[in-house]
Amino acid sequence: MESEADRYAEMSKKKEAGATEGFAVRDSGVQTPALDRALALLEFISAHSEGVTAAQIRTELGFSANLVFRLTKALVVHGYIERDLTGGRFLLSQKMLTLAQPKKEERSLGQIAWPTLCWLRDMTGESAHIGIRVGLECIVLERVIGLHLFKFYVEAGARGPLHSGAPGKVMLAWLSDEEVRRTLKEMPFEALTPHTITSRETFERQLQEVKKKGYAMDLGETLEGLHCLGAPIWNAEGRVCASVWITSPAPRLDITAEREHAPKVIEAARRISEILKAE
Repeated sequence: MESEADRYAEMSKKKEAGATEGFAVRDSGVQTPALDRALALLEFISAHSEGVTAAQIRTELGFSANLVFRLTKALVVHGYIERDLTGGRFLLSQKMLTLAQPKKEERSLGQIAWPTLCWLRDMTGESAHIGIRVGLECIVLERVIGLHLFKFYVEAGARGPLHSGAPGKVMLAWLSDEEVRRTLKEMPFEALTPHTITSRETFERQLQEVKKKGYAMDLGETLEGLHCLGAPIWNAEGRVCASVWITSPAPRLDITAEREHAPKVIEAARRISEILKAE
């Protein structure tokens, strides 16, 4: 009978040969196949905000039914994934989102920011969000839904590329010149809409403008008709560690509204930063 180790080795060969599309189990090279497969499973689930079924995991990752059962069971027990109400799909848990968050007195950044997000929502009427950078993406940690009848908001756990959104811009703008160059060299600059910035040089110039203004805008660069305005959150070490931003349908966040709302978003960022800096 084929062992799990044999199955893993065969899957790795197929992936390296390009025979299988989709998500690959990457061999760490340090003889930890169980860990490699568990991490591949987490990455696969994280890419599907709607959740994934056991059958999808078996098909995309090439895992046996027994391996899927054991891995998902262990991750559920440890609290890193959870099943939806019907028990049919696996999703990342809130615990996964809190691991990378700055903390203060055992409170996560999302918890710390919640009162300020509510204040920002009340002051602007728009949905307010807080997120952090992970690699070349921004991950939403928490959101408060806007007051308007027609509003945009992004659920916690959603992720998007740094180059096309206001939060990504502010989390890059205050990096050192060397860090910016290294990050932008890795960035694919994919065009998500006709308004997405796809030139590295243009994006670098915009980061300089963001530093001058103290906040960033994106004008339908991630989603047509959606505008965002974000400001940086600073930690106790004096580095930008997150971003707070509002989202709005384009007609409600024009140049006039930008001038009105920018000081409020900056103030929200300042309030959260002060909590993180406090001893």
